[in-house]
Amino acid sequence: MARPGLGPTVQGHDPAGAPASIEFQPEVGEKALASVPGVPGREARGSERRAEDVGGMASESDGSGSSLAVWGRAPPAKVALPQRGIVVGMAFSGVEGAGNQIAAAKVECSKSKPKLIQVWRPFQDAPGRRDVREQFPGWLAEEAKWAEGRLALGLDFPFSLAETHLRQLGLLRQALRGPSSLGRGLEERFLGTSDDFSAGAEAFRAELGRDRIRLADCYRAAPFPPSHPRLYRQTFFGLIVLARLSEVSFVPWDPPKAGHPSLLEVRPEHVARVVSGNCAYRDDARDGLNRSSARASLLRTLRTVCGLEFEMELAAKVVEDDKGLFLDAVLSAVAAAAAQEVSFHGVPSNVPRSEGWIYSVREEPWREG
Repeated sequence: MARPGLGPTVQGHDPAGAPASIEFQPEVGEKALASVPGVPGREARGSERRAEDVGGMASESDGSGSSLAVWGRAPPAKVALPQRGIVVGMAFSGVEGAGNQIAAAKVECSKSKPKLIQVWRPFQDAPGRRDVREQFPGWLAEEAKWAEGRLALGLDFPFSLAETHLRQLGLLRQALRGPSSLGRGLEERFLGTSDDFSAGAEAFRAELGRDRIRLADCYRAAPFPPSHPRLYRQTFFGLIVLARLSEVSFVPWDPPKAGHPSLLEVRPEHVARVVSGNCAYRDDARDGLNRSSARASLLRTLRTVCGLEFEMELAAKVVEDDKGLFLDAVLSAVAAAAAQEVSFHGVPSNVPRSEGWIYSVREEPWREG
């Protein structure tokens, strides 16, 4: 017997929402489906379960249906997205072979409904960090051309550091100008004529010392500050990449410019928390849980909250990604689109210009007004 919206019930289903290991097998894909001529076999049934898990009716936790019958509950969250333009979200990486990890998602906004039209790894053909740095400006220019000058790009790495760290490095003036200027300062100081990104990132981390959190990180409940051991490589390499960019707007340092891409810092975890109350959507070997069900639930929630449409083929690709990178990219795109819809306004007045801002959907979007 199946529960509405969650596909067939599997014996041994975890109470936290994670399915048993026999469901959403990662090795099942389009090739397995193509190899089944008629009656679906076990592999084909696994793919059907994924499609049902994403495309079925929403469950109570998705904020629709019977949940509204309970006294005191708010209506489902609603997030408005633009009615035109292209938004790309990117899950970035600063490790060796970064191009194999960087994931992107493209959302086409229209007057009807926004649609997820592509999820991919744009730098997989040349994954080295030097290659990514060299290719990024050309890739961005091509995406902007395809979007006819109406492109917003949400990147999930810090565009700056805490003001204390900026003063410590002597780069406060550069940070006031924007991420590109700060990136050039970091490149001159920690890379020089070498392209040893690993050594440069380690020297960067060593000089920063104790972690310092930005006001934006506090406002958005970011899990890690820019200098954290789990984020400093991404921060360092991301800013080095931004150092090569021109003819773009880094909001909130620059106002959006017609015909130029708008680049902004986002956090996918914040979007997941605000619209669904759940940030645990990545598989973790430490607890052995398969969270494909949580990823599918988040996609359904996005469809309810902001009307995001998607083909089942793309949805399956997002759900099957055990690291959650494709979902990070989708959430980053939604954050960037929501920020663009309000013209990138709403930065708190006490946030230092040098530290930048993390754009996202509005807090508590289920509240009226």
